[in-house]
Amino acid sequence: MMFQHFLDVFPKIFIFLHMFPIVTASPDTKRLLNDLFKGYDNVIMPKIRHDEVMNVTVRFIPRGITDFNEVAGQIAVAMGIDIRWVDAYLSWSPKEYGGLTHIVLPEERVWIPHLSIANPSDRIPIFPEDPFSVRIFFNGQAILIKGGTVRCTCKPNLRYYPFDVHSCNVKFINLDHVFNEIQLNPELKLDVYENYGEWDLFDSVVYSNLFDLFSCAVYKFKIKRRPEFSILTVCIPILCLGLLNACVFLIPPECGERISYAITVLLSFAVFMTIVSTVMPKNTDPVPILCYVLTWMLAESGIIVAVSILGLRLYYKPEDQKVPEWLERLVTTFITFQTAPKPFSITNEIVENDERIIDKENNRFDKHIRWRHVGHAFDCLCFVVSFCSFSISVVIYAVIVMIS
Repeated sequence: MMFQHFLDVFPKIFIFLHMFPIVTASPDTKRLLNDLFKGYDNVIMPKIRHDEVMNVTVRFIPRGITDFNEVAGQIAVAMGIDIRWVDAYLSWSPKEYGGLTHIVLPEERVWIPHLSIANPSDRIPIFPEDPFSVRIFFNGQAILIKGGTVRCTCKPNLRYYPFDVHSCNVKFINLDHVFNEIQLNPELKLDVYENYGEWDLFDSVVYSNLFDLFSCAVYKFKIKRRPEFSILTVCIPILCLGLLNACVFLIPPECGERISYAITVLLSFAVFMTIVSTVMPKNTDPVPILCYVLTWMLAESGIIVAVSILGLRLYYKPEDQKVPEWLERLVTTFITFQTAPKPFSITNEIVENDERIIDKENNRFDKHIRWRHVGHAFDCLCFVVSFCSFSISVVIYAVIVMIS
């Protein structure tokens, strides 16, 4: 029974030992640690001469843009950061310690350059609550790799929304020492970057400058929006509403639905103004061109409601009121322009009806114009003007976006 029990337990013991191997420090490692940290102080900058400048390489490794809040002006980047420097007090000869070339230590055991974000949106230190390890090589080279998500401020530029491009900076700074004590040398690695979500990174620049008296590593990125979703949810509905706005004047006045139709389109534009305003910053500079276009279409929709009321009043004006002569001439010219001449077998044929007499040879009207004719002509003119206004607005916006 005991043997059978051992056979049942042995596989579990075997798996446990392979999953959690017992780590033991070699005598050479213990001896190296005792020798290195004898008299070592992790609060003192590890350089031989006090007047020399320590060069710290800061390699920024972005993984992707997790969030960009245009309203708040904040960008969140999932990233890693590779910090390298030379610790003059942590060097040894591998021959004296059994060929040991490097050791891995907790970051609180050694001196490290504490980096902060120069343009933070929530906190200044970089991952202060997460512990990381430092790899020390025999020549004093120290490597510290951290990872996480940083949030920085970024001024949005929504002029060409939804085809907008933004320039954002991620700035790292060391606030413990001034520029003549520590010099930050920025590097950028984009091997692991992936374009996902709404934003694509298409350009980047790195450089080092001064932030007051401190050395600063600056990583400048240009990101652009993927416009497909915004086109489908904002631009196309606006185009449809603009077309429907002009079609108000194609509704026959007799159906009695023209005013309610116009007001419905006006309210639809107001709803879209609310939707777009949630995306736009409250005090953006510059103002998106789409806001101007949408505001103009909203104003045009309000004008169309007023003009539709005027057109209905003209159409239903009492027939006993004579049409002014100048207006009669304008309507006659407009209707004559719309009526194409046709060949006739009998010259100077006169056709009479209850409204007018048409001279088909000269294609003109010989009798008085009624108010319903004025209303029809007014509707046709308003349709042409509103449709041309809508088309010109769309073309101007498209041209500005294309040449940007």
